[in-house]
Amino acid sequence: MIFPCREFMPVIRSALARGQRVRMTVNGHSMAPFIHAGDLVEIEPIRALPRRGDVVLLRCSEERYVVHRVMRMEGDAIFLCGDAQRHCEGPFTQRDVLGRVTLSQRNGHTRAHDRGAWRLAGLAWTSCGPLGRWLLWLAAGVRARGKRLLRQLRQALFFRA
Repeated sequence: MIFPCREFMPVIRSALARGQRVRMTVNGHSMAPFIHAGDLVEIEPIRALPRRGDVVLLRCSEERYVVHRVMRMEGDAIFLCGDAQRHCEGPFTQRDVLGRVTLSQRNGHTRAHDRGAWRLAGLAWTSCGPLGRWLLWLAAGVRARGKRLLRQLRQALFFRA
């Protein structure tokens, strides 16, 4: 069942305000390659100013919420960007940040975005700027060509036998 944002997000905001962690399924492709549409994310309440590289749930407007990465901080101003996007959004204030993504799950695999290798990978991604999007585009092209090649090999082997 899919709930409209205006009905669902007040429940999420209330739970986070009470100090509870929440889990929700994300939609959209703006956080690829780290978080994909359909991934389950766990969000914890925000206790301090977010750090560069943190993935946060942010309220952009009454009807729009995003899960994006903190790209930079300028005083109290927070600027965000989806990992698959070119341009930053902001400035936002700490009041706009509802929580911090700690985990994501896809196909039975869990990634900790707030520590360890996935945090370092996220920081590296924020540092490589436009190069990261080019690498993402290149990887998608290689993946598509590889699938096409495998399909051709299977057909050749199947018809050969």
